Amino acid sequence: MKDEGVVKHIGLSSHTPSVIHRIMDDVEIDMLMFAINPAYDYGHGDYAHGEVDERAEVYKRCEKDGVGITVMKPFSGGQLLDAKQSPFGKALTPFQCIRYCLDKPGVLSVLPGAQSVSEVDELLSYYNRTEEELDYSVISSFAPPQANGKCVYCNHCKPCPVGIDIGLVNKYYDLARVGDALAIEHYKTLEKNASDCISCGHCDSRCPFGVKQSLRMQEINAYMDY
Repeated sequence: MKDEGVVKHIGLSSHTPSVIHRIMDDVEIDMLMFAINPAYDYGHGDYAHGEVDERAEVYKRCEKDGVGITVMKPFSGGQLLDAKQSPFGKALTPFQCIRYCLDKPGVLSVLPGAQSVSEVDELLSYYNRTEEELDYSVISSFAPPQANGKCVYCNHCKPCPVGIDIGLVNKYYDLARVGDALAIEHYKTLEKNASDCISCGHCDSRCPFGVKQSLRMQEINAYMDY
């Protein structure tokens, strides 16, 4: 029906990475609705299907294949906003949750629940929030061991003394390694990239996830400059 022009676009909604990959192997889809938040990504909740790396592969594949992700359940049904209900015993703000989702490869939009116009207005104030208010690096304190040493593009390492957008450089590198040629092109248009790193260690000392970014910049530079 799509070939005939009857169907313009095909979307998919699923909670399971293995199912998503199986369908994407056979069908050219345009968008994916997927539940993303720190609880699900780190194995907590009814829809926390897939390990950390399995879920990350979904994000990267969607970015590579041009499939836009629309996020559902960004607050884990509201649990992440309440310390008493959160599986981590700590509350996040709606804005931290939204930023967490938007930083994932492939994500184009986030659809939080709202029950009134005032709640919608409050959510839209995301665009007026400071970087400090959007910083979700606190999740490192309850991330599982398998997440340690992996960049989640939170940019808590900023500012880089020479102006490298370390989170974006990491994102392009991760995408390039799964075959996204556009990521390499985007990387090469950056004003500053891994080749500009002076190994000062500022980012290493600030990364809440224990990523040795100065070493990673050397790795990225070697890969991207092949």
